[in-house]
Amino acid sequence: MTTSGYLDGCQMGSEVRGIASARSGAAWVVNLNNGNTNWNNHDNLCQVRAVCAGECHGTATFSALYSAWRTARRGKKPSRDQLAFDCNAFDSILGLEERLNTFSWQPSPPLCFVQLTPKAREIHAPAFADRVVHHWLVPQLEKLYESQFIHDSYSNRKGKGTHSAVARLSKFVRQVASGQGGGYYLQLDISNAFNSLHRPTLWRMLKQQMERGKVPEVAQRAAHALINHSIARTGVVMACSKEEHAAVPPHKRLANSPAGCGIAIGNLSSQFFFNVYMDPLDKFVKHVLKAPRYLRYVDDFVLVHHDRDQLERWLVQITDFLRTELRLELKAEQKLRPLADGIDFLGYVVRPTHTLVRRRVVAHCRDKLARWERQHVRNGEITSNTDALDQVIAIYASYMGHFKHAASYQLRQGLIGRFPWLEQLVPFSAEASEDLRAEHNDA
Repeated sequence: MTTSGYLDGCQMGSEVRGIASARSGAAWVVNLNNGNTNWNNHDNLCQVRAVCAGECHGTATFSALYSAWRTARRGKKPSRDQLAFDCNAFDSILGLEERLNTFSWQPSPPLCFVQLTPKAREIHAPAFADRVVHHWLVPQLEKLYESQFIHDSYSNRKGKGTHSAVARLSKFVRQVASGQGGGYYLQLDISNAFNSLHRPTLWRMLKQQMERGKVPEVAQRAAHALINHSIARTGVVMACSKEEHAAVPPHKRLANSPAGCGIAIGNLSSQFFFNVYMDPLDKFVKHVLKAPRYLRYVDDFVLVHHDRDQLERWLVQITDFLRTELRLELKAEQKLRPLADGIDFLGYVVRPTHTLVRRRVVAHCRDKLARWERQHVRNGEITSNTDALDQVIAIYASYMGHFKHAASYQLRQGLIGRFPWLEQLVPFSAEASEDLRAEHNDA
């Protein structure tokens, strides 16, 4: 019978000398007198230790993939691909488990469609089975990198969305404008960022960190398969018309990327990989240039400082670093302007005293509501079916969620005045008006 007991020098919760405490919820793995790996292949004297299932062999487990499958399904309208996977979910997950553990998994050709607004660009949606792998792999890699990323790296990080980035930039602007007066900002953007990312360089960065963090080989192989994936070899499944695809400039098409360059836009792993690739720039700006007020959201980054000449010097150094270390170029349009001009950033215009919604965002909102009105409103009365109502409510709620993070009281009042039928969907009561007025005064 196996007995539980601590060897001398063990920490609480561990049955093996010098091994850290076992994590809660771990499964019991028992190896008795068989050349086990629990303690450097020594006889374990009938002791056991708690380890996570799959830890000993570093495999992709069914339970982990099952959890990733549930996450991949959450909040998504089912596609045909997903429904096919779900119809035989257990067999599908078992198949993924086998391919991952035998190192034979490779990404499938993605679904390519074109997003026309605000400008035409390709989106490559992965097959649903690949999305499950992304949700299994990326959280493992995030654990390695989350503590390594700088505080002001935003996008695809928990609590680091667009609104957090805008709030942080607003704080930087107010610190400089109120503390020292005046001030300037330098706003830069990577040219053709995702198509220019050099995959071998990304793999070297990631491999070094994964080996240091002792990531299981199965996860390393999956990461390599994703990074090494090239649509030039596998092709894509076109989900757009030839006319729509022609609207994308040739240099913006992933298939036209230079050899060894380019990762797809439109999936979880590519967003994370881009943060990994840009991490050296973040650390260069913060730790070498020692810029106190810098933040980045994907390929768009801003530096705020009271000295214009200092920003010009940093621009030269950043340009050189990107070109020599990351093989990236900045867009020709580089903004070095006074803070009083306002910073156009992530759908907002950030000024020293307040933040406004970007005019183009407001115009898009009005256009969508006007288009819906022409189709479904007659003499001030809504004549649509339930699906159309759900559509316009979703549009309105989405824009209101964006507007409320800016000084937008008059803007929202103006929308109700222009589209009075909105009151039938979203009651604009006196209490709601007071709430908006309070937000406006706070801003």
